[in-house]
Amino acid sequence: MINKFLRLLLSAAGATALAAGLLTGASGTAHADGRGPDWYGVWAADVNVRTGGEQCYLWPSVSTCPIVVETVSAPRAVYVHCQTEGSQTVGGNPYWVWIHTTNGHYGYMASYYIQNRTNWIDGVPQC
Repeated sequence: MINKFLRLLLSAAGATALAAGLLTGASGTAHADGRGPDWYGVWAADVNVRTGGEQCYLWPSVSTCPIVVETVSAPRAVYVHCQTEGSQTVGGNPYWVWIHTTNGHYGYMASYYIQNRTNWIDGVPQC
């Protein structure tokens, strides 16, 4: 009888802890802090903003977007318009973002350098 009561009590405590984790967003994975197209900080120094021909727009990468129009360093922010999977992964992140800088330049930047907790930025549409 006591064992059955303890199992029931532990089961209820586990369910309560699980529910609390679900409600507060606590889990083992990172949560996105994306807020759609908006200004996002850059966390690194000398990050290239790139353009190029048709292949750049279809599959952004260092080789398909050979023209560097500007470099951006922290703590500057860039406006993220959209994101797409590129043909090159940077820092484990396969996505590239189409941005414009505070100086008015447009181009692709590896999403790896954008301050966001996940690779894909929630709310930002696909290019």
